[in-house]
Amino acid sequence: MNKKKILLVIAFIAFVLGIGFALYWVFFKPISTTTPDGNFGPGGLPGIGNGNVTIINDNVNDNSNGILPWQVYIQDKISDVANGGLTTVSELIPNEVRGITSSPDGLQYYDTETQKFYRINENGEIEELSNKLFYKVDKVTWSGNGDKAILEYPDGSNILYDFKTGRQVTLPSEMEDFGFDASNNKIAAKWIGAHEEDNWLVLANDDGSGMSLIEPLGDQAHHTFVEFSPDNQVAIMHRKYIDAQRQEIYPIGLNGETFKAFKVDGAGFEYDWSPEGSSMVYSVYNESSNYNPNLWITNGRTSELGDTKVSLNVATWPDKCTFSGDDGMYCAVPQGLPRGAGLYPEIADRYPDNFYYINLNSGVKNLIASPVGENGSYSARNLFPSPDGSVLYFTDSDGNLQSIRLQ
Repeated sequence: MNKKKILLVIAFIAFVLGIGFALYWVFFKPISTTTPDGNFGPGGLPGIGNGNVTIINDNVNDNSNGILPWQVYIQDKISDVANGGLTTVSELIPNEVRGITSSPDGLQYYDTETQKFYRINENGEIEELSNKLFYKVDKVTWSGNGDKAILEYPDGSNILYDFKTGRQVTLPSEMEDFGFDASNNKIAAKWIGAHEEDNWLVLANDDGSGMSLIEPLGDQAHHTFVEFSPDNQVAIMHRKYIDAQRQEIYPIGLNGETFKAFKVDGAGFEYDWSPEGSSMVYSVYNESSNYNPNLWITNGRTSELGDTKVSLNVATWPDKCTFSGDDGMYCAVPQGLPRGAGLYPEIADRYPDNFYYINLNSGVKNLIASPVGENGSYSARNLFPSPDGSVLYFTDSDGNLQSIRLQ
């Protein structure tokens, strides 16, 4: 064996020994311990002395006053009245409510815990609409005056109930997705039969009598919305894809007449009319919005519907907004929506909302509140201002009824 080979063997052995020592030092070297002075039993800790450690609280887990550490940090920054920053949330109903609507007499809703209907009157007091129990109501559609409601149940059964007279009428189980007309005496609905060719849009008296067919639905029920326009001319809105980035919207009247269609630059069209019908706010998503929702406003009169469309540049959906008259609206706007949220609206429940007021004439948006309560921030739906404009009601992601003060 020549010298070169001997040197290579020696170098290899040295390398192996070096690696072995490094492994020993990192993983197997015994850790020296020092037993501190003082006596302490199991679960106790030795005193650390004064040192350079600042003790913020003698016991950070002490929550005897019911205030969490994060609440201590921000409590002096929270306002009781909305002023553009952190705003106190008051929980009104600590369980799920459904069918929230604003009526001339106040805010009305169904309480899933008590299985009764209630109203919050103009004085902020909660009162029963009826002492009758309604078991496991799944969906509620109110008449415009708040006197009647169509109740849909999980087994497919439907009833009309008149809270003024106590009249109750059973409606066909094939009917779903109801809407009342401006008279509060007629309804439109989807009739879903056993086969696609049996699916229709129908019009009837509120008790189900006098039914007539408006338009065949076929397999397009999920692209068709039942909601009467404030001028009572449009009963149905149907959306149809032009391509992946555009949809065409068809307003349909009470007698099946189709008004002038209009195009929107995006998919996922959802909408809401202003109270007097002068405008319509809708949301769509497309590539330019990262497939997140974007609010638009257009003319709401039937003869002008869709003529002028203006982006509000607000990333939210109409069901997270509410009109305040015809010229303004409050919106809950999720913070930091990920790309593609427009395709999966339920993802918004994971992101906290800020509340904005939008002037629909100028498009100016003002941050009014970042709602904060016992559980931190909130994801909101079903926004409704009180009749005097002093309170904004909403439901959180669990369906509990909450409120903030505007005045």
